[in-house]
Amino acid sequence: MSQNLTQEEITTLREFKRDMFNLYWERFGVFYIHVMPHPKLEIGKRGLLNAEKESGIVLVFGDKAVKVLDSKPDYLFAELQFGSTWEPTMIPWDAVFRIYDKFQNSATQLRFLQIETNTNPEETKPKTPKPEVTGDGNVIRVDFGGKRNE
Repeated sequence: MSQNLTQEEITTLREFKRDMFNLYWERFGVFYIHVMPHPKLEIGKRGLLNAEKESGIVLVFGDKAVKVLDSKPDYLFAELQFGSTWEPTMIPWDAVFRIYDKFQNSATQLRFLQIETNTNPEETKPKTPKPEVTGDGNVIRVDFGGKRNE
């Protein structure tokens, strides 16, 4: 498979991962998701620790491990329990690498994408250029990227 996926292929892969998650949620009592590091992965205040920053983290899903669950087209939001603490967790479908049940009777390995894609143009943040600072004696002029009067 080529490194460069079309937007349609990315969308199809996300839908497939979402459908797989829903199937595991409905059919298995407890299952696991291996999530790779991703720019949009958020695990509350905890974040990724030590080796997790390289190899990812395995998250447990089940009745007692999940408080809130909301599946969206681009990501999964859940409140997951880490020890005695509940952490709001946002998992982009692009970061999901494996899904498997407790006894590993069923295991699925998927392609994960580390790219950031914006499917909603309203969410796109315009890049602001760095201001150009010039000095003329004791006067400092800052150019914020607007039209120059020359």
